[in-house]
Amino acid sequence: MKRRSLLLGGAGAALVAGGAAVLWRPKDLGAPHNPYFEKLNSLLKRSGPGRPVMLIDVDRMDANIDYITSSVGPDKTYRVVVKSLPSVALLGRVMQRAKTDALMVFHQPFLNAIAEAFPDSDSLIGKPMPVAAAETFYKKLDSKKFDAANQVQWLIDTPERLLQYQSLARNLGIKMRVNFELDVGLHRGGLPAPEALAPLLDIIRNDPSHLQFAGLMGYEPHLTGLKASLDSPAVEQVLGIYRGFIDQAKQSGFDVTKLILNGAGSHTLGIYNKDNTMNDLSAGSGVVKPTDFDTYHLTENLPAVFIATPILKRYDELKIPGDPALAKLLPLWNPNMQRLFFIYGGYWKARVVSPPGVADSLYHSTNQSPISTSSSVNLQVDDYMFLRPTQSEHVMLQFGDLLPFRGDQLLERWPVFHQTG
Repeated sequence: MKRRSLLLGGAGAALVAGGAAVLWRPKDLGAPHNPYFEKLNSLLKRSGPGRPVMLIDVDRMDANIDYITSSVGPDKTYRVVVKSLPSVALLGRVMQRAKTDALMVFHQPFLNAIAEAFPDSDSLIGKPMPVAAAETFYKKLDSKKFDAANQVQWLIDTPERLLQYQSLARNLGIKMRVNFELDVGLHRGGLPAPEALAPLLDIIRNDPSHLQFAGLMGYEPHLTGLKASLDSPAVEQVLGIYRGFIDQAKQSGFDVTKLILNGAGSHTLGIYNKDNTMNDLSAGSGVVKPTDFDTYHLTENLPAVFIATPILKRYDELKIPGDPALAKLLPLWNPNMQRLFFIYGGYWKARVVSPPGVADSLYHSTNQSPISTSSSVNLQVDDYMFLRPTQSEHVMLQFGDLLPFRGDQLLERWPVFHQTG
């Protein structure tokens, strides 16, 4: 009741404020689906499953892959981030088009699925895993073609974790490649300074039967909002820290030309096209571009992932539980609250992108979410509304098989990974 009272009070105050209030009155932003979404609406009404689905625009996705690949350049490896593209079929298309076998993996069940589906891939673990997760991976490894000793790099952030992994390698009688997480300014963990690397490299040097130094990883998403370039002070600082670790590896007697020197992400990959510090750059979400990736270095990438959900109910007036007075007042103030739809599902990490002009929700539901619009939106029951996810990881796993499409045709479905296994 407090929220409704607040809305009622605000609307009432605005209505009695007279002419001055009109200056702040929302404009009618409603409109029909544009041709792109109207074509998708017709396609789904004709061939869709009648439930919320996750759509992938294959043509847009291919264009994004090409742009990312060109940004990485011919002298570096493009490493595809699995958590942002959690489907074997989807990953397979990205890897084939980008001509890469390099993957970054963040979840043990995904790693086991990767080993089975892509026996020639090289997987860098994207976060320091509990040693129990690493042990589970080896126990569940079924593929006879996947050579884990040479095709997985485990991320290490502390001396304690390295010793845990060394103990596991000895117990299993295996060799493990390790890549060290560096703190290059994000301050989310990792080795704090180059001198911290030296004693860890000593441990590896003294146990070559069980440990191998594979490389370094420095993640720097704190550069995202800076419109940064190579000569930006913040970028120079990141690369300066990174080079300090490379120098330390050289001083410790390792051949750095054989190391995987990983960094970047979709937000920042475009910075490093002409830099030679890192030789391995990661990106995943930029392939499909959810809304959190509407950022400076991804302006050329196109949104390629959408949630589509059917309309279950339509009312030509606003309805609010238990508060008819507010339901009458709000549309007088905000023309984008003149019509009410209830969609199948809702409350996802996503924003309505079509139809335009959707007002803020009065309340949320994961079952039937209310969507208010102006009378300029004339959708009917069984039409579809479209949302852009704010992120692809996690959200892509909520809808079952992905539905790729090209033009006005749905393609063969792409199953997503299981969260457990």
